[in-house]
Amino acid sequence: YTGQTYWTMSPSFFYSAYAAAAVWLVYSTGNLSPWAWASFGHGARPVVNLNPGVLITSGNGTASSPYVIAAEAS
Repeated sequence: YTGQTYWTMSPSFFYSAYAAAAVWLVYSTGNLSPWAWASFGHGARPVVNLNPGVLITSGNGTASSPYVIAAEAS
């Protein structure tokens, strides 16, 4: 949640009659909507999935302090 309206990268459903996908939209209020067509003018936020055992070793996720990740020591 950033206080801005943005899409997630996860489709909420596919509409085969129009060959279109709708995506989840996060409003500036934090509310979610599954009815956002990808043609609307909002930013997209990338999603990265990490394997179990990956640790964040430093950083806070900002441009000036990006996350640093490492595999969990065995």
